[in-house]
Amino acid sequence: MILVRNSLSLFLVVATLALLAAPSRGQGNTLGAFYNKPAELKLERLVRKTFGRYLREQASDYYRRRPFDQLVPESFYPIGWSRDGKFAYYLEPVDEACGCYFANLIILDLKNDSVLWSFDYNSEGIEEARQQGKPYSSDTLWKANGQLFTEKLKEYKIEPLRRFTLLSFPVQHKGQTIRANLRTFEKPGLTEEESWYGSIGKTTLELHSNRRGKKTILNRSHPEVRPLSVGLLGYLKSPFEPRVAVVLMNIIRGWEGPPHTGDVQIVGASLQDGFKRR
Repeated sequence: MILVRNSLSLFLVVATLALLAAPSRGQGNTLGAFYNKPAELKLERLVRKTFGRYLREQASDYYRRRPFDQLVPESFYPIGWSRDGKFAYYLEPVDEACGCYFANLIILDLKNDSVLWSFDYNSEGIEEARQQGKPYSSDTLWKANGQLFTEKLKEYKIEPLRRFTLLSFPVQHKGQTIRANLRTFEKPGLTEEESWYGSIGKTTLELHSNRRGKKTILNRSHPEVRPLSVGLLGYLKSPFEPRVAVVLMNIIRGWEGPPHTGDVQIVGASLQDGFKRR
């Protein structure tokens, strides 16, 4: 009896130590963890607030009662940050009557807005993909590619967060108030018919600090796919450094008109560096 009890005690000790030593599969701030599928950050409320006036003005008789049916925003899943200015996120672009599943995972350097690594997926037909055992949703895509995603996110030292909050400008940082000024410029020389497909040829975004001056963080031309409208939804703040990921949305004309798609655009900005008084 004594031998049995001692063996059982030894087994429990060994089992407990093994569980403590095993890597966590939960999403948290550890580079040793497996990166689970991130949670979606819902944008609908801010999209309605940002584009409400535009959509009501543009609504035809068909959309007069429900102007927001004119716009379908893509889904946005923030993943996490590195301690040196990188940000990772997952997007689900809108399926415009294709019956397909689209997804992008992007690791962005917020110091210069360069894409360090991206993964683009198109399931073609969802039912066909399902029958062939291929990914057809965020769950199945992450399950099939979770190891690859984990390796790349670890490579760039991305630390996942459980929760993200999309904040509104202005930013309060170390006694300074930082406001955002988004401007769009129509492309000159467009015919009325050409403008139906989008008239914005350039977008700029400036940050204005009441103490340090201002700086331009976005100066983007739209040579081919021109947005119908561009809006500023807010910003996500890094937990590690004075840096933000500014979240914009571009309204792109639908394949055959409304409903249009809302495409997320991320722009990085330091809250300390680059400001100049002019």
